[in-house]
Amino acid sequence: MKRTDIAVFGLMLCGLAAPALAQKAVPVTSEPHHHLVYTGDKIRVFRVEVPAHSATLIHEHVTDYFWIAVGASQFVNAAVGKPEAPVVAADGSVHFTRGGFSHLARVDGAVPFRNVTVEMPLAQTNPRNLCEAVIADQPTDCDAATKRAMAVFMGAGVRPAFETDQERVTVITLLPNEQIELAKRKRSPILIAVDDVSGGVIHTTCPVADQPKGFTMQARSGNTYRVMGSSQCTIHNPNKVPVRFLGVEFIPAAK
Repeated sequence: MKRTDIAVFGLMLCGLAAPALAQKAVPVTSEPHHHLVYTGDKIRVFRVEVPAHSATLIHEHVTDYFWIAVGASQFVNAAVGKPEAPVVAADGSVHFTRGGFSHLARVDGAVPFRNVTVEMPLAQTNPRNLCEAVIADQPTDCDAATKRAMAVFMGAGVRPAFETDQERVTVITLLPNEQIELAKRKRSPILIAVDDVSGGVIHTTCPVADQPKGFTMQARSGNTYRVMGSSQCTIHNPNKVPVRFLGVEFIPAAK
């Protein structure tokens, strides 16, 4: 291809991209790659998959949110009114974003972009890193956060990601045949499955909202379980592969 032809081709691509970003943004609930899994008063959970060589519609994020990458991926974040930005997301990496903007996510390569997105409808103040560099240009504070998380989710691998004044987010990894105990508590967490595991039944003695006694969780990306009660209870992974959850704890307002 001649240099002039390349230049013309580049201009054609720009011409195609501009009308796309000029399209009216749809609500995130109307974006077909975002599958609403759970709605509560404090979080709203989406299972997201953008196939290779495709893009989402331009959609709105009205509230603050965070997402965890399910598998390593690369995509282009095209926010309305801003330059396109390439994003490289490691498997299991957690990302926090302030709301109030519209964008599309485009996958130019051969690997789909999968994640679990968790919207935070309530106003979030003072976001800060724990063990993950979720907030750019801020230090991490891992040791104390890990000790606290291990006292809540006893017996499993825990990695506190970040917290705000309202919510705390921890990545929990259950190895094959491993069990965790949820400590006795005043406020119960919400557990969100990260991975898809074929036949991934998770046994629990914890009471789960709207579920009968003896209910088994499913390791399905985005599946959300609101643990009830204050008594100590267990969660067991009988599968032959590790299973990850997000543990979302709600922090009471300071008096």
